[in-house]
Amino acid sequence: MKSYDEFKAEMEAIQQQMVEVKKNERANALIVVKRLCEELGFTAGMLKGSLAKGRGKK
Repeated sequence: MKSYDEFKAEMEAIQQQMVEVKKNERANALIVVKRLCEELGFTAGMLKGSLAKGRGKK
């Protein structure tokens, strides 16, 4: 039977994989959105009201 420390290490490794997968999925989704916007002729101004609030202006 595995020890607590072994399970904890395994859980941390899985959580790190989850973070990486989520990061990759978001990056891929952004690529798809950019491609579709270019294909369909949408501009950032047209989509401004539809986008979720995210990064602020610097």
